[in-house]
Amino acid sequence: MKSLSNLPATGRLQSIDALRGVAALGVVLYHAVSQTQRAVPHNFFQWPVKLIQFLTSFGYIGVFLFFVISGFCIHLQWAKSKAASQEKPIKFGSFWRRRIRRLYPPYLMAFALFMLMAALSTGINVTHFFVYDVLMHLLMLHNLDPHTCYSINGVFWTLAIEEQLYLAYFLLLFLRKRWGWGVTLAICATARMGWYFFSHAIWVSTGVGVPVPEAAAVHWFTWALGAIAVEAAFGLVKLPRWCRNLWLGGAAIVLASAISELLPNTQKETLPHTLGWLLMHPLWGFGFFVLVNRVVIAEHKWLAQLREPGAIGRLVAKSVGAAATVGVFSYSLYLTHELVIMESWSFTIRELPPMVNAFAIVVPATIAFAWLFFRFCEKPYMRKAVPARLREQHRVPEYREEELTPVFVQTMPVMADEA
Repeated sequence: MKSLSNLPATGRLQSIDALRGVAALGVVLYHAVSQTQRAVPHNFFQWPVKLIQFLTSFGYIGVFLFFVISGFCIHLQWAKSKAASQEKPIKFGSFWRRRIRRLYPPYLMAFALFMLMAALSTGINVTHFFVYDVLMHLLMLHNLDPHTCYSINGVFWTLAIEEQLYLAYFLLLFLRKRWGWGVTLAICATARMGWYFFSHAIWVSTGVGVPVPEAAAVHWFTWALGAIAVEAAFGLVKLPRWCRNLWLGGAAIVLASAISELLPNTQKETLPHTLGWLLMHPLWGFGFFVLVNRVVIAEHKWLAQLREPGAIGRLVAKSVGAAATVGVFSYSLYLTHELVIMESWSFTIRELPPMVNAFAIVVPATIAFAWLFFRFCEKPYMRKAVPARLREQHRVPEYREEELTPVFVQTMPVMADEA
């Protein structure tokens, strides 16, 4: 595979945006359809409805695709400069100033919206726990306490993990530069196992629950795979062919999904349960790592050929373009979709079947509201997150934040049917 390092930074890597959009839509469908569990009709249509419910019940695994993409994007700046033999140290202070300017204001606005709706609907009782809960959310530490992890918004725990993984990025970068990726991945995997047994020991000795799937250490390995993927894209590391084999990646995703279905019915504190849990998230991470590698190669090959696509290619290109459009405002969709779904009772049509409401009204409403939120609450801070000097130097459009979305040349919609 040819390196992407010689491409000018004049556009977005549409394949990554498309994956981000697919992951976001998967999570939205998971939450939107889950409220129709008791709406299965007692006729022939019960089977299509059950099938849709079953398929969308796996939409939550888009979270682990997000973790891989996040590692890809955050490590992009270092990989790009390293490939150009212009490696510059990433300064802790400037890195976090950009992260806070980029992510925190939209988060605060979404958080305020949730609190406002809670005050208008059920009211707010200002207790000691309420103050503690709000403070934990503002500090992005709410995923560390089972009482606050899902308290205000059931999806905000993943954002807390992201912030903590950003903090761990400097350790990851040190390990990678000092000992290479083999040792680094081993340490990341050890952190996952260590947290699992640490939480179990705390529970046995004190009876205090420590969140496990919601901990950053548990997903550090998956996040690191994304960082390897961007280095492979720039030719800094050479991956074996099986790292872009879609059959192998798909098998890993299916196996992890099967484990997730079987795990609740497996007796806890047994070897099968422990092994299943330890393998489940890394298998999802590996499957999506393969997918990211493959789509980046596909886009690079198309850009190198610049050939006019046929009818099927144009259809694929439009589908990728639509997903990439959603990917651009996927952070806003992540922040606001739960609010729209929670309030959907006020604008759905009661005469329609719940599944029709979910697909025809609720999901489009979440996308429309997320776009408005992006336009007025997120986009201004994407512009501010990139210093004017860098925007001029790299000719980055004002709304784009360099580390959030990979910047490569993009002249036409990407072909995704690369063999």
